[in-house]
Amino acid sequence: MAKRKKHGFRATIIFLGIIISLSLLAYANRRVEAFMQNRISEFRLRNIRIHGNSALTRQDILNLCGVKKGAGFLKIKPALVARKLLRSPFIKSASAVYSLPSTLHIIVRERTPLAFVYDGKLRLVDEDGVILPIPKNTPHVWNLPVIQGFTGNAGTIGKRTNQTKILKALEILQYIKFIRSPLAPLVAAVDVGHDKNLYLTLVKGGAQVRFDEQNYQDELYILTQYVRNYLNWKQLADIQYIDLRFADRLIVKNKRG
Repeated sequence: MAKRKKHGFRATIIFLGIIISLSLLAYANRRVEAFMQNRISEFRLRNIRIHGNSALTRQDILNLCGVKKGAGFLKIKPALVARKLLRSPFIKSASAVYSLPSTLHIIVRERTPLAFVYDGKLRLVDEDGVILPIPKNTPHVWNLPVIQGFTGNAGTIGKRTNQTKILKALEILQYIKFIRSPLAPLVAAVDVGHDKNLYLTLVKGGAQVRFDEQNYQDELYILTQYVRNYLNWKQLADIQYIDLRFADRLIVKNKRG
């Protein structure tokens, strides 16, 4: 009987010891968490690193998100920073992440302009057809063709244009880019103002390329082969027009006959 009581007392002591140890561990954990939370709350933003911007300057990005060095680290909400950045029509997607102890990384993906459009004002349009302003103080220089010949307004900045002729011109420019045509840097303008036909104006003399809207892929592929294999670059300025609208031949008309 005495042995059983002694065994029960020892078990009680062990149990109480475990409870006390767990309580001490929990208390220590809370103290550590409180200490770390207090230290983190004292962190100040020392570095802002911006990734992916080209058209927009660093200052443009900072103005959009309103983040400044020296701000309390925990007061900066990455999701809010991203939402503010998306107010710019030039930014397609954005995110922000902390890098302890004092750095905020801002990652943006900008829209890529594919051409200029002019409807009384010169603006940009990207591959999705979204109308973009020309950023002020941008270090970027665009060597892009102008889409011309459409009637009415090109559209609202930050929104996709509803001009079908502009969308067709973008489709053609993307096709030229897709087939890696050497024609791409030669295109100065896309004229969509002609019924069923489209015209390209080339640089270095303004030669005109005439092709059918419905069969543009086959016709521009033929032109690509001609440009790649036969075009004399030094004589480009002498060409008046290149007509692709004939099934069995490509016609090149020189300015001098």
